[in-house]
Parts: sequence; structure tokens; C-alpha cells
Amino acid sequence: MSDDSNNHKEARLPCVSLLYIPEKDGICGSSDALAEYHNGGAYCFACERTWNPQQYARDRNLYIEEHGSHERKGKDDGLSFSSRLNTKKNLRPSDGEIAEIKSRCLSLSTVKKFNVRIARDENHNDIQHYYPYYDGDKEVIKTRFVEAKKNKSGQAFSWSDGASNVHFFGQQLFEGGQKFVTLCEGEIDTMSAYQMVNKGNTNYACLGIKSSSDAEKAVKANMKYLHSFDNVVLCFDMDEQGRKAAQKAARLLETGKTKIMSLPHGFNDVNDMLMAGKQAEFMDAWWNAKTYTPSGLISVSDQKQRYLERPTKLSVPFPWRGLNQKLEGLRQGEVTVLTAGTGLGKSAVCRELQHWLLSQTKDNIGIVMLEESYERTIDGLMSIEANERLSSDKIRATIDTQKLGEWHDVLFEGENKNRVWVYEHFGENNLTSIAERVRFMAAGSDCKWIFIDHIHMISAAGGENETAEINKIMHKFRDLCEELNISIVTVSHLRRLDGNKGHENGAEVNLSHLRGSHVIAQIADSVIALERNQQAEDEVEARTTRLRVLKNRYTGEVGDAGHIQYDAVTGRLEECDDRDIELANEEEVLL
Repeated sequence: MSDDSNNHKEARLPCVSLLYIPEKDGICGSSDALAEYHNGGAYCFACERTWNPQQYARDRNLYIEEHGSHERKGKDDGLSFSSRLNTKKNLRPSDGEIAEIKSRCLSLSTVKKFNVRIARDENHNDIQHYYPYYDGDKEVIKTRFVEAKKNKSGQAFSWSDGASNVHFFGQQLFEGGQKFVTLCEGEIDTMSAYQMVNKGNTNYACLGIKSSSDAEKAVKANMKYLHSFDNVVLCFDMDEQGRKAAQKAARLLETGKTKIMSLPHGFNDVNDMLMAGKQAEFMDAWWNAKTYTPSGLISVSDQKQRYLERPTKLSVPFPWRGLNQKLEGLRQGEVTVLTAGTGLGKSAVCRELQHWLLSQTKDNIGIVMLEESYERTIDGLMSIEANERLSSDKIRATIDTQKLGEWHDVLFEGENKNRVWVYEHFGENNLTSIAERVRFMAAGSDCKWIFIDHIHMISAAGGENETAEINKIMHKFRDLCEELNISIVTVSHLRRLDGNKGHENGAEVNLSHLRGSHVIAQIADSVIALERNQQAEDEVEARTTRLRVLKNRYTGEVGDAGHIQYDAVTGRLEECDDRDIELANEEEVLL
């Protein structure tokens, strides 16, 4: 499309295009770049779209329906439209002059230092700025169209050939090996920083990246040059993009010499401070820029208040005294592992803890019992409330429906409504599915205590390498606990022992017996083992379980943590001491 203004019927009209422009994340929106032609068509010099007469009539009518009119906006500022087009299209850097940029408070000496040239109209208003970049000896010019930038309409800048080969504005001015180099976003901020940092006789290097999105690429391309400086100060814009770009750039540079500046509240970029006359405040921020440390590394000297004012870590006691003496309760943010031989009561202990937390706290509870159905899980909780073995069809049949409903209401209605969430798994046991459900239970249903029974059902769904799967499971459990501040109580099986006495016959458990991976013991905050000789001829012995703490990260106390005894009538687990066991044995002898 020719830009000869002699063919224009009307010019400097608002653009009527409704086409989406990805670079703008919207439509053109120019207020004065459209020209109408005598043939009824039109052309926009901002988005470079051409309309034939029919298309233009349609889009213009739509524009008028929305805006009420389609007329030229604003006043002329000294140049005719034809002159503007010729200026925009035909001016060359050599036509500009080196002069102060008053609108940005940039002095003549600063502009001269960076060899920036300014093109102005007959009223001495800036039209274009020419910023020189260098690829070796080749000069690459970035032209900024001042009015378009100011009005946020039309094309704001253009590049001469070779833009992809240049990275830092001002790099040709400063040799490496100096004490400081400051990286800024854009040419105006770079010159502003140089003007404030070098107020005296210093010549500290100040360089400009083309944009925040180009920061990582520019740093990678100039690592050797940047590493030659004693200190690299990153002074990017304070918006989200600028902060992210600073972090990405800092990760590439040498630890210990890279600093990230934070500007005072209310200032987004360097030139904002220069124009506000805040040179002293800028220099304070420059000198006090924080040395970048990789994520996770913290200077203890900076964290005194955090240490003194940290929230108290609340513990919820166990229902059994012996465990409380060792572990001092359950805590959010921790992984607790229950382990025992087959059929020794791991799931029963989980149910006692679930009911205990439901009655002793106001927290919500999540339950993932992968070896049983939803109904069996609810039977287990209601059995504890009723002191009846409701998982037995025979026993449940002796209790009328109304009574069952009352127990159900006590546990799951009223103040307890929506406090218990159960994963009905339908055989979907892989780690991804479990982690998604746990995350929803915590974030979506506000569950603080989550029970997962058991690890090996998840590992079996993940593949043939049990050890690798268990490693992933335990690390995921740890991540979820810390990220969501929840407690996960999970169950692990034990490997089979050599010899005649197995765990089902009362063999003592140690950490090396955990099945599949040593990572279970390494990741867990506490490991609790259940030991019982279920084959004992003595009835009391056969239903008495020893609690043994194998690991305790919180207090370090490990070892024997007392006994719990199974009541065959109620199905409950009650704590008992050695004297109780002795008396029970004496009664049996008398009988």
C-alpha cells in the first residue's frame, strides 16, 4: 500500500480494525493512524491493514455504532499529516541531533555519552529517538517513535538490520574488569542510572537489555564479559515481569557478586526516580542492593525476627499415653508411618486415630484406605463410636436402622458435617491420582489430617520397580505435607524375615524391616511399629500389641511406648500397662 498522502481523502482518523493482534494482545486501537482514500477504501499506518470500500464501510459503521462517531481526535502539533508520514518513513539517524531529553530529565552529557540522536519537529517536539547498539563494528539502530510511545498507539519502535545480534545498549562504552556494572531495562533507564550513579567523576558501567523478555538471552550471550566485573547490579522494573527477569538473570551469574536492586515504594523504574529528583534515594537503593542467593539459601543474620516470632507448632495428643511420652503427639507438616506384620492391626490403629481426631479437634480429616471399600471405612469409624463391631453383617443386623442413623449423625452431621472426606478409589491407586485427591482434600476441603493405607498399594500401581516407586511416593508425601501444612499418616508393610519367627509371631521390628526402600525411614518424621504374637496360645498375649517408636525426629525419644489391647466384643483398642496384662493372665489361670 502506498503511503502517498495526495491520495488521501481524510487522514489521522481512528483505526476501525477489529482484528486481534497477538503482539498487542488486542485490537490496533490507534487514535490517528488511519487514512481514507478517494475510492472509499482505507489504510492504517499503525497495524498496516488495508480495507477495500465494502470492508471499510462495514467496519466504519460498526465503529460508529460503538463510539458514536468516527472523527479525527486531538490537535495538530506543527506537522501536517503528509509531513508526519514523510518524517516517520524517511527520517534517518543522521538527521537527528545530540541534545538533552528534557521530558526524561536526561542531560546533554548523558545523551552525548551514549551517542543518542533526537529528531524534532518545527516546534522542537521530539519525534524520534535513535539508540545505537553495536555488533562489533556494525552499528544497529533502534528507532523509537516518541508520539506513538506516549499515546500507546501505533508502532512504538523499529530496528535496523541486525537486531538479533545485539544485546546490551551501551556495551561499547565500557571495558570489562571494572568494579561495578548495572543492568537496566531499556535505553532511557540505562541512561538515567548512568546519570545518577556517576554524579561525580566515576564511570561505572551501565548497560541496558532490550526488554525483560530478552534478559536471560542477553546474559547468556555475555557471561564472560559480565563475570569480569566485581559486582553485577540488576536494576530491572519493579513489575512482575521485571522481577522474574531479574531472578532468571541472577541464576546465570556468579553467586556472591550478583545483586538485585529494589526501588522504593511508588517507583516502577529508574527514570521515575530521576524525574522525581530522587537521586539520593536511588543511590541508597543501589548501594544496599541485596546479594542474590539461590532459592532456599537464607542468611541467618537476616532472620532473627522470623526465629523469635515463629508460630507455635501445635501437637494433638495420641489417644495412648505411651506414644505421647515418646512423640508428644501428632503435628501438621509431618509424615507419620505405621508399620506391622500382616493382620496385626495397622488399619485398626488408623481408625482409632481418625475417630480420636474427629472428637478431639475441629479439623477436617481425609481418608484414603486402598484395601477396603467406602462402606468398610465408614463401618470402622462408626464401630468406634458405637463400641460395636459394625463391620460384621451378623452384628449390624441386630441393630435397628434408626440407631445406626443416630450414630451416623453424631459422626458426620451437625458440627461434624463435611468434616470427613473419603476417597472412593475404584481401583485407581497410582501416585498421580492419590496426590491429586490429597491436594483437593487439603486445599479444597480444608483437611488437616490425611490417612493413606497403604504405601505398597500405590507402588504396585506405578510399575515393576517397587523401590523406585516408593522413593517417589515418600518424596511426594513430604512435599505435600510441607506445601499444604498437613499431616499424613501412612502405612507400610514389613519384609519377610529369615528364620522361624516372623512378625506375626511377635518378632521385634526395626527400621531395616520396612519393605521396599530405606527412603521410608529417611523421609518419615516418625515411625511407629506394632508388635504382637497373634498365634500365641495365651489369649491375652494374642490380643495385646506392643507399641514401639522406631524413629522420632521431633524429640529423639525411641523404644517401647506401651501396650494396647484388642477388645473382641467392642472391637476397640484400649491402652493397658504391664500390671493389667499380669492381672489378666492371673484371671485366666484361675479360670
